[in-house]
Amino acid sequence: MELLEKVTAVRAGAAAATLLVATAVLTVAGVGFSAWLITMVALSTGAALTLTMPYALLLALTGWGLVTGFAVNTGGQLTFTASDLRHLALLLALGVVASLYSPGSRV
Repeated sequence: MELLEKVTAVRAGAAAATLLVATAVLTVAGVGFSAWLITMVALSTGAALTLTMPYALLLALTGWGLVTGFAVNTGGQLTFTASDLRHLALLLALGVVASLYSPGSRV
């Protein structure tokens, strides 16, 4: 594994950890759905600017799972309603676009 790939993997792990910390903070704060979605979009898209596309997509999927599991539902339960799939599409699309501007992008 090249050094750049290792560094990218570390950044992806740190970004995922940031999403988990944000989930804990948002849950304790009891904020509404809009704040959840804006926070996850901002964090995952911002991190995707430093990641390759596969990592950016994985991070977007993680953000969607956290929003769906803890803001839309409770206890981490995932659902696949039309609204949930629109949120997933939003996060994935922004992850793809942001990763295209990443210095390590290979596309």
